[in-house]
Amino acid sequence: MYDFKIKKQSKLSKARVGELITPHGVIKTPTFIPVATLGVVKGGLLPEEYSSQCQITNTFHFLDLDRQDEIEKGGGLHKFFNFNKPIFTDSGGFQVFSLGKGSEYGLGKVGSIFPQGIERKKGKNLLRITQRGAKFKSPRDGREIVLTPELSYEVQKKLGADFIYLLDVCGTPLDSKEQAIEDINITNQWYNRFLKVVDGKQKIFGIIQGGVHKDLRLECTKHVNSLDVFGIAIGGALGNTKKEMYQTISNINKEIDLERPHHLLGIGDLEVIDKIVKLGVDLFDCALPTRVARHGTAFTKKGYLHLKSAKNKDRFIPIEKDCKCPTCKNYTIAQINFLFRAKEQLAGHLLTVHNLWFLENRLEQVRKEISAGRL
Repeated sequence: MYDFKIKKQSKLSKARVGELITPHGVIKTPTFIPVATLGVVKGGLLPEEYSSQCQITNTFHFLDLDRQDEIEKGGGLHKFFNFNKPIFTDSGGFQVFSLGKGSEYGLGKVGSIFPQGIERKKGKNLLRITQRGAKFKSPRDGREIVLTPELSYEVQKKLGADFIYLLDVCGTPLDSKEQAIEDINITNQWYNRFLKVVDGKQKIFGIIQGGVHKDLRLECTKHVNSLDVFGIAIGGALGNTKKEMYQTISNINKEIDLERPHHLLGIGDLEVIDKIVKLGVDLFDCALPTRVARHGTAFTKKGYLHLKSAKNKDRFIPIEKDCKCPTCKNYTIAQINFLFRAKEQLAGHLLTVHNLWFLENRLEQVRKEISAGRL
């Protein structure tokens, strides 16, 4: 059973509290979706340490490893990895972007999504996009792969996630309008082919592209609204700054179907949470919270805390005194600082536990603020 119910709509903004009902449980929205690249969140979390409501897994990497059949035989992602919460799988489109325009323009990481000062042709484009699909060589073994809409669906079906995504061409803020239009035309053709082969067992998110061009974003929004998809995601180039990103989302809101769940792809830093929720975002994902944890950065109410710093070696207090996560209940900043300096893997693990716990708790507070009419 699938459904999306809006439980409370703010009178102050487009923020809303909702319930995303799935065969593997109910997701309370708005919420953050951790990235589990190969079915597990990096950082070595055990199921009992996993505080988030769901996760998103990367289709591309299973295809690159040629392990989708193995996962299917093992009962899909849920059974194979003993994960009993809802799972999303992306289409592989972002990795296509990373190998292509991301490599060419130096935009391979989500952290450089606002590419101020980046010049064109910084690197080499490693793939070719055609009407048929995205043709490239495997980053692992060099074999040729053509990721088509049909193949993207086939792999996602075998992985067995609750929610899957249409295959799109992800643009950059550096694309000309002509290039953006070409990408949209290919994307729309891919969408039609993808939807022709689905069997209806998994629910689908369509993705709004159009780059930094307002008219193209609105055109794409109307098109995705018309598709037979369960949810709507906002992807691609959002602008050169966070201010431009907020404006892009606001422009899309003028046409987007407000009855469906909205997913903002690839955004997850602390500074944007309240703002994107006010703009009506129900779901957002990013590798940043777990990646920075492995490198020594904790999320706190005051912002980012860099635990590797020498000034933290004698701070025998938890990261957050009122945090109830296993890390803050059992370890101090000084202990974690020591573990990082000693290059012990436990350090990154402890911060990963904390950052995901912090985000889930923060979003729970956001949901309460919306329900109380304060956000």
